[in-house]
Amino acid sequence: VILFPLFLLIVAGIVEFGHLFYVRHTLTNASREGARAAVVYVPADRITWATNQATTAVNNYLYPGGVPRLPGVTIPAPTVAVPGGTTGSTVTVTITASDVLLVLDKLVTLSNPITVTAETTMRLE
Repeated sequence: VILFPLFLLIVAGIVEFGHLFYVRHTLTNASREGARAAVVYVPADRITWATNQATTAVNNYLYPGGVPRLPGVTIPAPTVAVPGGTTGSTVTVTITASDVLLVLDKLVTLSNPITVTAETTMRLE
């Protein structure tokens, strides 16, 4: 009886760590999908096209069929940076998620909420 709360806290910590790992992995994959979609084609207005393609690819990855892949996690629109917009320059896709915790956030009040960020940089082809 005395050790049960400690055991419960340890189990909740294991679940939270696994969830954080999953969120980080999913955001990394989404940023890679967005960056790859942005760098593969050369239209006349490359910066606007790359930004739109990256945002669409990230949203398609994070919300397949309109269903969120990470329910309960707040994910604002990705940040897409295309400095220059010429072949050889880079595209950087950054995704930040907040409200990531499942259980511990309800048990313990955290002074600084946990945010997870993923960033991918690729060269324009």
